[in-house]
Amino acid sequence: MGTDIYGGIEFRHPYAGTEDHDGEPWVTAMDLWPLYDETDYTAFGLLFGVRNYAGFRPLAAGRGLPADLSSNMRSVLCSWLDQGEMDSASRVSWAERRQASIGRSTA
Repeated sequence: MGTDIYGGIEFRHPYAGTEDHDGEPWVTAMDLWPLYDETDYTAFGLLFGVRNYAGFRPLAAGRGLPADLSSNMRSVLCSWLDQGEMDSASRVSWAERRQASIGRSTA
């Protein structure tokens, strides 16, 4: 049985937390699926510890869903978790991912 990763990319609204914005702080920008066209266990292991055959120290394993996840993304991912269609959830920020790649390139 194969493993896939589902989710999306969200950004924090520039006016979140101010009187100029009354919506949710996080906005869904896009789903992940267009960014890769095949299962990539190396990336899955490096990012989240899933199918980590190379033995990487995962960047963001087992963090669960963020408390302030957008309602759009929450409705999709929570329903999959509740129905047993996903085993677990995690998250990683662009800054963390970028820092990890900088650290690897200079090490």
